[in-house]
Amino acid sequence: MDKAYEEFDRRQRKVASKHSKLAQGYVTRLNPKNGTIEHQPIRRVPFVSMKGFALATIGFFCFKAVLVAKLGLEDYAAHLDHLSNGTLLERMGAWVMSTDPATFWIASQLGSYIT
Repeated sequence: MDKAYEEFDRRQRKVASKHSKLAQGYVTRLNPKNGTIEHQPIRRVPFVSMKGFALATIGFFCFKAVLVAKLGLEDYAAHLDHLSNGTLLERMGAWVMSTDPATFWIASQLGSYIT
């Protein structure tokens, strides 16, 4: 009896889950294998994909590296020092724009191309 109740509970949770997904929107399609009409929930895509996030992160590191390569390490550090003595927003910007190993590596690769 316990096993039957667990099976019923599992099926009931599955139906409730599908119902809540369908309540957010659905698409009606014809199943080509057996010819039945099926309702499938609309898949919500994330606002920012992982590929987009990765490209933005790589672009940000490249931007910092171009600045380091163009200004030079001493001038870049002077700009960061000036920012770190400013307002809260400027201090946060100095923290975000601080140098890191990835920036140094990219800047060293770009150093010969940027004069």
